[in-house]
Amino acid sequence: MPKLDKIIARFGLRVVLPAVIVLVGALAIVIISLSEMANEVNRIEDRLTTRSAEAAVQIVLRRIGETHHDYAVWDDAVRGLYGEVDQAFVDTGYVSSTTEGIFFDTFVLLDESGNPLLGYHDGERLNESPVEIYGPQLAQMIASLPHDLTTYAVRSGILKTKWGLVAVAVGPIVAFSEDYQPRPAAARVLVISQAFDQQTVAKLGTDFQIDGLRLVDAAGTGPRSVPITDPSGQPVGALTWVARGLGDEAQARVSPTVFVMLALICATMIFLLVIARRSIGEIRRRESEARHTATHDELTGLPNRAAAVAAIDNVIASREHGVKVAVIYVDLDRFKEVDEAYGHEAGDRLLRKIAMLFEQCANGHMLAKVGGDEFVFMVEDRKATKVACDIAWKLIESLAAPFDLEGRVIPISASIGIAVADTIDPSAEELLRRADVAMYEAKQQGSNRFFVYEPLVDTVRHERIEAADDLRRALQGGESLSLAYQPIFDADTRVVVGVEALLRWDRPLFGPVPPEVFVPIAEEAGLIDELSKWTLRQACSAAGEWAGIRLSVNVSPVQFRNPNFDQEVTTILKETGFSAGRLEFEIIESDILVRPDQARRTMEAIHGQGISITLDDFGSGYSSIGYLRSYAFDKIKLDRSMIADIANDEKTREFVRATIALARALGIAVTAEGVENESQARLLALAGCSELQGRFLAEPRAATEIAALLDTLRRRRALAAIA
Repeated sequence: MPKLDKIIARFGLRVVLPAVIVLVGALAIVIISLSEMANEVNRIEDRLTTRSAEAAVQIVLRRIGETHHDYAVWDDAVRGLYGEVDQAFVDTGYVSSTTEGIFFDTFVLLDESGNPLLGYHDGERLNESPVEIYGPQLAQMIASLPHDLTTYAVRSGILKTKWGLVAVAVGPIVAFSEDYQPRPAAARVLVISQAFDQQTVAKLGTDFQIDGLRLVDAAGTGPRSVPITDPSGQPVGALTWVARGLGDEAQARVSPTVFVMLALICATMIFLLVIARRSIGEIRRRESEARHTATHDELTGLPNRAAAVAAIDNVIASREHGVKVAVIYVDLDRFKEVDEAYGHEAGDRLLRKIAMLFEQCANGHMLAKVGGDEFVFMVEDRKATKVACDIAWKLIESLAAPFDLEGRVIPISASIGIAVADTIDPSAEELLRRADVAMYEAKQQGSNRFFVYEPLVDTVRHERIEAADDLRRALQGGESLSLAYQPIFDADTRVVVGVEALLRWDRPLFGPVPPEVFVPIAEEAGLIDELSKWTLRQACSAAGEWAGIRLSVNVSPVQFRNPNFDQEVTTILKETGFSAGRLEFEIIESDILVRPDQARRTMEAIHGQGISITLDDFGSGYSSIGYLRSYAFDKIKLDRSMIADIANDEKTREFVRATIALARALGIAVTAEGVENESQARLLALAGCSELQGRFLAEPRAATEIAALLDTLRRRRALAAIA
């Protein structure tokens, strides 16, 4: 045998044959493993689907129970459904709901003895009794309910009726207000139900991603089904579905890949040179990916800042005569708050959606992601300014609708700056800086705006920086900062019951600066927390001398969102010796909207110290009644815009009276600010307003003048008492 043949034979016996045996054994192991994996995945899928189907039924029962709560725990329901039933109220509040069928399609009202008073199904009057409709199970559900007219409870379940299966909820009708009077002698019961049919089940299948979810008879159950039972445990139906066979599907998809990999391993042993060549190609590919990573954002795949700077510099250097280059700088407003509220993973998904939306708006122009929530467009055109403005408008319009992120509705707005290089060739970094400055100016004007850079903007920004420096020096020295106090009067007696501390800044060389100017500057410069603590400390020190007078201090949104805010307040109260029971904090609606959970925790901590909380500027914004019910406000302060025409317009008077009545019904005191004349003061007092504040009653004044005013008013009351 030739030497070469011996070498080949030896190689075959020592290398190839063992390799073949290993490959065959590996193939057998892989096939068995894949089969077991597929079976286990199928079993896991069946268990998870069963849990999802059971959860779907519970969701239906929970929804009908929550709907019952909304329609039964209601002061108007007690007024309209006890005693002689108010048919107009029934038609508006309940019959219309059965017609629409969104929340329920049937309701029955039972009197104090359990007899039916009235009932409707799909907007039509029911003639059958509840027992005929729902069967004896309904009586058992009602028997377990409380009937003390104070305790609310709901019993829900799925019953079999002549219409098929329905989700039923029963419970007493009780007043929402604890102090509601007069209370009926015995409870009436509200029964509501909604069809649990194939349409409902199909929607549940869509919501819970269960393929082929169907409603079948109790006898039609199979290996993949969940029984539906009534409250007594008797089966009345079942849910079945079609198994997706994820394990088999995964096995079918993975198996070819595995076999190909085994074949490649075998080929690797034979064609070492080919593999070496492929390795070189892989190295080249990785080098290409590394270059791509260095110039692109990992999250969105868009060019990054380095790529944008290089592209802008290249375009500026090579552009033809008359061609302009515009840079559009986009910053997402309050995106960090969304990131903190829903988590970084949700924030990343939202950024990817926004990036895809921006790519549609780019119209072929370069788009780059240059920061965490910042994007840049580059436009090269003879009409670059107009094109950039058109893109900016398109971006604003595209962000008008909120994003749906796995059921979460997230509104997003943007601030947009535009800078144009026309006759002079600035560097890319300078052009980006100008666009950034313009974006900042747009942000100052409000959300969803754009601004085209002008040299004057740099001047204004420099002035704001200087103002922030002066304000920082003022905090260190305290000479140019002061507080004025505007008295708050009892609406009936016109006695001073409190004062509101108002911060004033007399800037050196410039004179008085309004709060609406220097407060935003303080927030931008990170001085607002220190400024607010200075204000609270000075106000508590001064007001400590005014016995029996409450002190009201405005709290900035930044300070209110500080998790250590309550501790800082405690420290200041200890330093000044001021009583927490005489202190009030005024907050605005936006403080709650941004971080509602943090706002609730802060309010609870403040209340725990005995400090009162006032909702300021009520009526100027959204002014949701839900805020008044969800948050423990001690007082609301009506905005001056609500009462400006109270003396001249009957509708305004009615609106103010209704607002005050609502607040008083919720146990919340009402203060009116901006009172300008005696007519307004008199009408507000008659409407039930507790306190009044405005320049007609008293101008803001220094602490020494407040003390003198209080002494003067005391002497007048003393003389009046003697007379």
